[in-house]
Amino acid sequence: MAERPLIEARKRGEKGKRTVARLRQKGIVPGVIYGMGGPTEMISVDEERLREVIEGRSRMVDVKLGSEEHPAIVKEIQYDHLGAEIYHVDFERINLSEIVRVQVPLETHGTAKGAKSGGLLDLVLKHVNVECKAGEIPTEITVEVADLDIGQVLTVAQLSVPAGVKVLDDPGTIVVVVHEPRAEEEVAAAVAPAAGEMAEPEVITARKEKEEEEEAEGEEK
Repeated sequence: MAERPLIEARKRGEKGKRTVARLRQKGIVPGVIYGMGGPTEMISVDEERLREVIEGRSRMVDVKLGSEEHPAIVKEIQYDHLGAEIYHVDFERINLSEIVRVQVPLETHGTAKGAKSGGLLDLVLKHVNVECKAGEIPTEITVEVADLDIGQVLTVAQLSVPAGVKVLDDPGTIVVVVHEPRAEEEVAAAVAPAAGEMAEPEVITARKEKEEEEEAEGEEK
């Protein structure tokens, strides 16, 4: 398993929107750490370091608080409404031997045989749910696709997972498929309307004149 990244945290005593806003302006993210029978503590962490951990897809980290390091799961990350700025982070202390259930991303590896022939590789399932020890959560699960030809699929049952990791999803669920290439005629037909189906644009003034004529005829009757 990959080494757990270290995040240095500081205790914060002040609450309130203004205090939190000042922290964010300095590139600091407010958060909390809890669990394992310990107290819930308000903390703050460096935003740049937190982004590095997120981009590295690490679920397990070591949170250094003072002289102590706490193995923890990145439990929740809150963003602003644009999904750009990190507003808050929750860490949950955890026993590395405890069995947990988490979602792990899938990553394809290699170039499918069918893709080389013009087929389209489609990663249908982006994540799988797994059960394992907290200290053995994989960063990702690699999906080998080199042998897949056009029309072939790979299912959850065919995934290669690390020892001690159990996939909880239905074994028959399709993970990846190689679709047949679409002919140029099919693509053109999907984009352009069939002959004779393009309707004439409605002329509002012409419709209005017709309605006025019909109303006049009705009054004469």
